[in-house]
Amino acid sequence: MTDAKTIIAVCIVAGGASIYQASGWWERAFATLESSELSPDGCIRIDTYHPFWITPSIFHRMPHPDPANRVALGKVWEAAVFQRAYEARTGTFLGESVVYDPVASFNIMFWNESREAGRRIVLSNGFPLLDSDRCADKETLAKLAVFYEKEREESRVRQEAWEEERKASQSAGSAQ
Repeated sequence: MTDAKTIIAVCIVAGGASIYQASGWWERAFATLESSELSPDGCIRIDTYHPFWITPSIFHRMPHPDPANRVALGKVWEAAVFQRAYEARTGTFLGESVVYDPVASFNIMFWNESREAGRRIVLSNGFPLLDSDRCADKETLAKLAVFYEKEREESRVRQEAWEEERKASQSAGSAQ
């Protein structure tokens, strides 16, 4: 009788482990497209997908950029997504991110983080998405530089407006 219980327990554990491993395949294979975004230079298209999950979210690991911290089981997911990168002109597949919860990570897309000329590294919410030399010619990288300079200028203007508003509210508060 004990042997039968042991066999059943081993089958349940093995079956659960198999389903967990297979979920990594079907969550991407049957995913639904949520949105598409073009890079600032129009060279790379990023498609965001919602994974197809059968197992409850409590059984999925919360990925973390640091591999030493990727053991957080039991995290409640609010909006799981993953992204795929394609060359916009040809539709060539360039890379894919891990499945992650964008609510729990910082919502920033870095379009080029390489110190090496002609190489482009794209990070999505801190997770590696693409490492390629496609679309990394001088003209394309110049377009990215203009885009980031515009972003910095808009940010600087907002920062200055916020500082002026803060100073005005402090002076109004001290006058009373």
